[in-house]
Amino acid sequence: MAVLIDRYLKVDPTPERLAEIAGKVAGFAEKELFPHFQVEETALFPALREVLDSDPLIDELIAHHRNMEEMVGRLADSSPRERASLLREFGASLRRHIRMEEVELFRQIGGQLDETGREELGRKVDEAARTMGLTVHRLW
Repeated sequence: MAVLIDRYLKVDPTPERLAEIAGKVAGFAEKELFPHFQVEETALFPALREVLDSDPLIDELIAHHRNMEEMVGRLADSSPRERASLLREFGASLRRHIRMEEVELFRQIGGQLDETGREELGRKVDEAARTMGLTVHRLW
């Protein structure tokens, strides 16, 4: 999504195109991103708090979630100029968030949980996702 935002903004940053991009971002967020956040916050993060020394990192990731939710909420009522800025900021925030999860959080998980621990964590996340009706993707 972050790459698509950048591409769209470079090609055609007209008010009409910005409204279209904002709609796509909002749809992506509602259908995929926000449910992903909910699975992380209800299953993954609580489980990690029990087994890893990662509270500051998890707190920061949750703060990213709230920030991205707030940005998406502001998109619909923003002016074209504000919308372009919000879209850029959202794309950059999404990139940072993903990088932080992949580099810092997953490294901690891989370094501090053995295979059995990772499998148990995966089961908890899968169960939460299925309960929410989401597609389960294996991380490990």
